[in-house]
Amino acid sequence: MKKCLLILFVTVFLISLVGALDITYEPHKLDTDLEFSFTSNNATTCNISTVNTPYGVVTINQESTKVGQTFNNTIAGGNFSEIGNYCFNIQCFDGSQIETGSLCRDVTYLGKQLSGARAGLYIGFLGLLVLIFFLNFFGMGFLPSRNQRTEEGKIMSISYLKYFRNVLWMTGYFLFIAIIYIASNLAFAFLEEELIAKTLFMIFKVSFMMSPIVVIVWMVFIFASMFHDKEFQKMLNRGIFPQGTV
Repeated sequence: MKKCLLILFVTVFLISLVGALDITYEPHKLDTDLEFSFTSNNATTCNISTVNTPYGVVTINQESTKVGQTFNNTIAGGNFSEIGNYCFNIQCFDGSQIETGSLCRDVTYLGKQLSGARAGLYIGFLGLLVLIFFLNFFGMGFLPSRNQRTEEGKIMSISYLKYFRNVLWMTGYFLFIAIIYIASNLAFAFLEEELIAKTLFMIFKVSFMMSPIVVIVWMVFIFASMFHDKEFQKMLNRGIFPQGTV
């Protein structure tokens, strides 16, 4: 009877020592700092010794910061460079004995668990963007691409609708960036192989970083075209029908 009571006492003690290590967390975002805490009624110090990562075991030996009976921890984002499951091996000490435990956390690109409803929203929004993308270029086909000319190539009148065509080109470029971004997020969330997701995200980053240059070049082209059209309009007003490339 005494032996059973002793076993029961030790079991209750160990549960109270690291009982909060069985907390369930939401997925953590890739390459960002992770903050978490747990409580213990008996432990005086706790230490995160190692982390089991998708690429191996990493030794960190990081002591938790104690506030009352709560132990706070911050793990640097550099430890979360790969998508997968991470388990923190924790040691707690009460002054006479050490008890170990673990806390696991899934790391995803989005830092969120995509439910069926949320995934449906992503896919629906992606489909809407793709539809707008194709309608954008379909509508572009109804717009003139240059000024009205004779068979000899002389400009007869200035077509200002062609500038709206340029606006649609720029709209299509940013729609493409948005489509690639959402597609990369879905690939990170649902595909086990990361090559496709990383490729899509790289295309997104390159396209997004180039966008300021694209916008500047586009604006220079628009203003240059408007300047030439203004000069051509002056000539047309004088009864001169010039030849040009605009």
